[in-house]
Amino acid sequence: MAQLTHTPVMTVLQSLEQMSQTKEERLRALARERAVWDYNTDIITAREEGLEEGIQKGLEKGIQKGREQGREEGMKIFLRSMIETKFGQPLPDWVLSRLRAATPEQLQQWGVSLTQAQRLEDIFEG
Repeated sequence: MAQLTHTPVMTVLQSLEQMSQTKEERLRALARERAVWDYNTDIITAREEGLEEGIQKGLEKGIQKGREQGREEGMKIFLRSMIETKFGQPLPDWVLSRLRAATPEQLQQWGVSLTQAQRLEDIFEG
């Protein structure tokens, strides 16, 4: 069995050993010591499992967020390309600024508006 170094546990174990004079008392003390060891091992294992689970969930959230950001960036690039195709290059700074700050919902709305737009301003109105 590995050495225990936690001060309160060591103090209790020393007290138990002093109180345990008979073979039966020593066996009970050993059983208690084993129970404390098992309990501490279970706590350590649970912490490690919880940490691993937390890391896994964090990774999954990070991957999901990265995918969402990638889709949003792709929508911005695609819409910019479509606007440039229809109205020519270079686009005015105000259009580029609107595209950079847009939400996915706005990008979708503007994409629909682009199909009917006669001027750049028509895309962003409404």
